[in-house]
Amino acid sequence: MIMKTVIFVRTASMYNDSRAMKEIQSLSNNGYKVIVLGWDRTGSAIEKCRDLFNENVSFYFYECNIVKIGFRNIDKLILWFKWVYSKLSFITQNTALDSFIVHACDLDSGLPVYLFLRRNSHLRIHLVYDIYDYYIDLHHIPKALESKIEQMEIAIINSAAVTIICTEERTAQIKKSTPQKLIVLHNSPDLREVRLPKSSSDFDYTYCGSLFPARRLVKEILDRYPIHEELKFVFAGYGSYDELAEKLSVSYSNFRFLGTLIYPDVLEIESRTKVLSAIYDPLIRNHRLCAPNKFYESLALGKPVIVCQGTGIDKLVEKYNLGLTIQYDAEEFYKALDTLLKDPKRRKEMGQNGKRLYEEQYKWEIMEKRLLQAYSELQ
Repeated sequence: MIMKTVIFVRTASMYNDSRAMKEIQSLSNNGYKVIVLGWDRTGSAIEKCRDLFNENVSFYFYECNIVKIGFRNIDKLILWFKWVYSKLSFITQNTALDSFIVHACDLDSGLPVYLFLRRNSHLRIHLVYDIYDYYIDLHHIPKALESKIEQMEIAIINSAAVTIICTEERTAQIKKSTPQKLIVLHNSPDLREVRLPKSSSDFDYTYCGSLFPARRLVKEILDRYPIHEELKFVFAGYGSYDELAEKLSVSYSNFRFLGTLIYPDVLEIESRTKVLSAIYDPLIRNHRLCAPNKFYESLALGKPVIVCQGTGIDKLVEKYNLGLTIQYDAEEFYKALDTLLKDPKRRKEMGQNGKRLYEEQYKWEIMEKRLLQAYSELQ
């Protein structure tokens, strides 16, 4: 049987992008050959991806070591657009297939794909547009350009055979568009092939994720750690606060900084902690409809979670008794953490509630079936 080919486009290194990794693995494990077009900012993407993915996945990476992409690095973004366009041209011209599926994630990947499809309308290519974050609600965009950029994203949504969002609530963000087919894939971890340790309480708190200034209370928590040096903390990730986390790990015996981890190692570390968090500033529009990996990981791993009020997931946390909700404030975070650490029975109950919710509504097997069903309908 000839395998269907998917070209998966995302401005990420893939090995540390949990959502992209799960989608690629689900496709490659279920009869699809996946060609990845990604952005390598560390120089190690191909090596690490080869260890994570099977033989049905191949890789091309745009190599450019910058911290964040956006309007401050518009020159690099334009070069990325040109690189994606040229790779799509090369692959479609040099592969003996009469049809492709292109899975583009977010506007910075969707736009070059959309332009390629418009200029090559004779090719049989189905676009799957995967909205991790609605662009104008996440990025700081000059007011004069906001409407134009939103129109670009709406055009991509309207042209896509399938549009994917990460929560049902995010339909509000794309209400100006008319998607041909819309599905929801929650950011749930896939635990089927992850070996988790028996120990579940080595650390008091773990944060594995973005270390950029993204209004997630990261720096504020790090800044206040010296007041709480008795707590066993683990931080991991990549970004502007690397140096601060590294200094804390040198100065305090209870603080560990692990740098960038592949996603299976993230789950292993998180499974050994007592409390997790999924903290976002509700003043940012996109954060009011957030779908944090950390929230779903807390459910899957049976850990209580600390979240911010006004971010959407706070309603789920309160409804199902999954953890504690706080204002966007580091002192409140430490108070909530202290409350949970002093009450093992309550932590256990919250963790069990989360695990049950994950199994019934959010586990990746449910999301995978939705993805594969949508793909199977593309002719």
